[in-house]
Amino acid sequence: MPLGCSQHLNEQVNALSQATSGSPVIEARVETAALHAYDDAPRAPDADDPAIWVNPSDSGEGLVIGVLKDAGLQVYDLEGNVVQTILPPYRPAVTAQDPPVPGTKPESGTSACPESGSGETYSRFNNVDVQYGFELIKANGSEEEVDIAVVTDRGCDRLRIYAIKPNSSSGPLIDITASSAPRVFPSQFVQPSSLQPTGEPSGVRDNDLDDQNTAYGLALRRLEDDDEYRAFVTQRNRSVVAELELYAAGSGKVSYARVREFRFNPVFTVPGSPSIQWTPCREEPESDPQFEGLVVDQQEGVLFAAQEVVGVWRVPLSDALPATVNVPASRLIEKARSFGEPWWAVPDDGEYACESSAPGTPVAGTIAAPGNPSAGGLHLERDVEGLAIYYGEDEDGYLLVSSQGNDTFHVYDRETPTDHIATFQVEGTGETDGHDVVNVPAGSDFPYGLFVVQNGQASGPSSEDPINGFEYDGSTQFKLLGWEDIAGELDLDVEEDEFDPRDPHDD
Repeated sequence: MPLGCSQHLNEQVNALSQATSGSPVIEARVETAALHAYDDAPRAPDADDPAIWVNPSDSGEGLVIGVLKDAGLQVYDLEGNVVQTILPPYRPAVTAQDPPVPGTKPESGTSACPESGSGETYSRFNNVDVQYGFELIKANGSEEEVDIAVVTDRGCDRLRIYAIKPNSSSGPLIDITASSAPRVFPSQFVQPSSLQPTGEPSGVRDNDLDDQNTAYGLALRRLEDDDEYRAFVTQRNRSVVAELELYAAGSGKVSYARVREFRFNPVFTVPGSPSIQWTPCREEPESDPQFEGLVVDQQEGVLFAAQEVVGVWRVPLSDALPATVNVPASRLIEKARSFGEPWWAVPDDGEYACESSAPGTPVAGTIAAPGNPSAGGLHLERDVEGLAIYYGEDEDGYLLVSSQGNDTFHVYDRETPTDHIATFQVEGTGETDGHDVVNVPAGSDFPYGLFVVQNGQASGPSSEDPINGFEYDGSTQFKLLGWEDIAGELDLDVEEDEFDPRDPHDD
């Protein structure tokens, strides 16, 4: 994700990377081939969030499933080789003259998302997660147990569900999404900023399908007691997280239904004399501070949620919770460094440029918001992006957080996630959107676990000239690291008797 405020603030944040020069820099063992994007080109590949699948019956077999946004999914083996490319289900045409798209030949036809009023809204994948042992109901009524990968389709505001069948001739991923699967966010809960008023009241309203206030971040949970499966989904441009139940819809398909919604108040009380009511600056005043990175502690039943410009929340889960949960501010356990700082919102062509210092010559309509810089955290720079959990023995282990603002990764104690343990970087890696980790052997090259990161600063093509009029817009890839390389550098644990997340009954 881009940093979400002005170029001036981007330059300030990038300069902060100089302060991370003392962090250990760890080298990846495997890199996937770079993907080259071209601005506004049809189905431009842009790697985002990865998920790791390790075969429960054979740890020597595993996959890395990577989101390519407009270009769908790419599935890699543990050596970084592409084993499958999954095209987005609803996509625009691509000509032979357009920039290349993975797995695609020229296609003349287009297929827009259902309920797309303009006919120009297409699938745009965003985040992916995996779970194990889902029971399908086949057409004849028999049951079949499969592992699943679930993806948010931000463009169509739906989830796509895939069975993981590595030995299938049509696999390893097979789409099993029910055709009746509904939109995730047919409505939106709006919380306007009192400092940047839009004239619209707060409350719930209908949500047009325009790929803006749609399904975004994702994490899956398998409940231990009754083998229920839940998906937690963030809504782009909103301060909410939806909890959905995944269920077998018959004929080997999977659908989902809303269970509850978690709402987060974007207004905070910051210390001062008197105390200050603070909220982040909004580049687009009609948008809330959004969440993307999510992870569920499968043993403890806790949701960790990264609100990009605010910090990390810890929310205990329970089926006793009501249909609407107003999450208290006390659940914010780790703040971004910029949390609580004063800001200036400068009008900029119908939006705002968000500045962290007073502009030299204020533009008419500039908004100055009070704050207290000492209210911020010590470690995370905006944007706070990916989250993952490395499970140790009992309740031990680590919460891993990516700080996109200065290209660092942060290790927190899983049991006491306010305890910051270490910071590191991955060599040649920046602008990371997502990462994943497993604590079990993943093939012969990763005997103590695997850590996968998205790299938003991959090497570019041999020529950066425009193709068919489309300008080159950066390159991305995924990198694979051995957990023992990270643990050895940071003096972390490598447990032999850890919890196995592939088996929720493993205690």
